[in-house]
Amino acid sequence: MCDNISTTGTIVVEQGVDETDVENEVYRRVHNYVSSLYSYNEQIRSILNKRLKQHIRKGRFLPARDDKAAPEYARRGTFLWGLRNDFQHGDYWCLKVKSEGTQDGSDYYQLSFQKQDFEATPKGDLDSAGDYLAHAPDGDQRYPLPYIGSFHRNLFSEFENAFEEWCNKNRA
Repeated sequence: MCDNISTTGTIVVEQGVDETDVENEVYRRVHNYVSSLYSYNEQIRSILNKRLKQHIRKGRFLPARDDKAAPEYARRGTFLWGLRNDFQHGDYWCLKVKSEGTQDGSDYYQLSFQKQDFEATPKGDLDSAGDYLAHAPDGDQRYPLPYIGSFHRNLFSEFENAFEEWCNKNRA
């Protein structure tokens, strides 16, 4: 979808592709990623509950605003969890695909986050959803594709490897 999602987040498509098709494809791919991440975290939670013989609540993956000791994976993943919830309950209102122009036979688009339309809870007010935004500065929220790319390349891969190592060391 992008040449370098982690830095620019610019979506480049062949000139003349219907803008609605581009928008739908971007939403589909972002939704697939954040939904998969949510499912992955639920699986991790289940494994930890069994291995540690305790009940780890979902909230452990959603650190409070003032929880600076939480792992960076959990802190940075909170915004992505919020996007997933908005998709489930708010119909993608918080994201907008905008045309950035045409050059060299290609159309350029950017995905932006609309904080005022963010409804990550069924009630839908930003006050209830505030903690989803706590660990992602406004500058990071503004363009979600670089945020997702950076999260995946750095934090997700690191967390996945560390978790696999831990599982291998603690096989029952």
